[in-house]
Amino acid sequence: MSSRSGGRITVHTTTLPGRRIGAVVSMLLLAMTGQQAAADPIDILFVGNSYTHGRYDPALNYNAGAAGNTSNTVVHDLLCPGTGTTCTSGVESVAPVVPTTSNTPGSTLASQLTYLQNNPSSQYTEVGPFSGVAGIFLQFTEDAGLNYNVSLIAVSSATLTGYANNKGSEAGDLPLIENSKYSQVVLQDQSFQPLPTTITVNGQSVATRGSPASFNSGVTSLVNGIDAADATGGKPNAAITLYETPPIASYGYTSSNPNAPIFGSSTVAATGKTSYAPYVGDANPIAAMASDLHNAYLNAASTYNTGNPNQSHVNVALAGDAWVSAINLGFAQQNPFLTSEPAGEVDLWDSNPLLACCTVPIGYHPSAYGDYLDALVLFGQITGVDPLTLVSEFDPGNAGYEDSASVALGISAPIAYDLAVAAEDTLQNGGPVPEPASLVVLASGVLGLLLRRQAG
Repeated sequence: MSSRSGGRITVHTTTLPGRRIGAVVSMLLLAMTGQQAAADPIDILFVGNSYTHGRYDPALNYNAGAAGNTSNTVVHDLLCPGTGTTCTSGVESVAPVVPTTSNTPGSTLASQLTYLQNNPSSQYTEVGPFSGVAGIFLQFTEDAGLNYNVSLIAVSSATLTGYANNKGSEAGDLPLIENSKYSQVVLQDQSFQPLPTTITVNGQSVATRGSPASFNSGVTSLVNGIDAADATGGKPNAAITLYETPPIASYGYTSSNPNAPIFGSSTVAATGKTSYAPYVGDANPIAAMASDLHNAYLNAASTYNTGNPNQSHVNVALAGDAWVSAINLGFAQQNPFLTSEPAGEVDLWDSNPLLACCTVPIGYHPSAYGDYLDALVLFGQITGVDPLTLVSEFDPGNAGYEDSASVALGISAPIAYDLAVAAEDTLQNGGPVPEPASLVVLASGVLGLLLRRQAG
């Protein structure tokens, strides 16, 4: 059963036995592992890029600490030298320049974007220490009474193959990854890397910038290296989780909204290549890209597990699928470039063109809502605890309840609950919640079976 209040659908747990049972099981798991908080912490390492470290505040630096910080209450950014909550050297210690309408020359948004493109020193600079999704995950574990020691290696635009080759912007990071200290490791590749090299849209073959062979080899190489380090250190094989990134809105839509332009060097307009927006023209481009990512990540995990039965077991956190669930459930926008969006739906993607300028466009990186949803799925997949146990059911008749991470990120109680529903449903289904039309068909089929059983 669901109700709509203020344009938002709220699903009530009292009428969904499966979800209720899942929450009870999660609470039992928490009770059974109640002593874990007092035991040695679980050491977990997140490896990825800006989809892991968070592209923007407030997620970017949430719960972040330098590499030498000894507190388990912060994410240890291993690429941030120092012992506190600031970096003592390196690119992550550069003072930020945050473009705004007041400090960026130009009388219109278009002219301001052109100025930023021509003046790179005025563009937004990511400043460490980083945390992002890893920092939100850490907060969830603390709220759940679990004891995790979280570390992070995240270089913007990095690929798993880049880390495995230990070259370029990822040079020097491989020894940090292949470390027997970590009993759990999360691996996240570049957003488009796992995609098929070509897809078919409206009968036409379109290149995607995908490199599935590189994605698979990166996974295999890193997992084998981690296992080798564990063997040398006399430790059990680490548990590996592949973090499926979300679909990219700017890969599936064009924009005629002057306040939400698809602007930057990594666009079709700048490159002349349709591979920078391969899903444009698909009937449901977000679901199509999410499906391709879903298949790629599950296939990579299955291939590795089948070929290496005695090595680390590889799981997948279907974070990208949860975005489709949130859209299909009416919680999130499907096309964030519209001039008029449906009431009550949040934008899971970034939406400030000045901050995004001038490489990737808006509709590429997650917003705080998107980072929060990704962290919910990772939390549920890795810990086995139902994300709904972090937030209570929102009651439109009172103030509701917000978990500490949502408060820090500026996410209201009803939205935090909605996103937890999308995450939990995705974890239960092993994929996204079907779109409304499919739900009607599914419900009709279930009703038919029930009537048939009663008739029998």
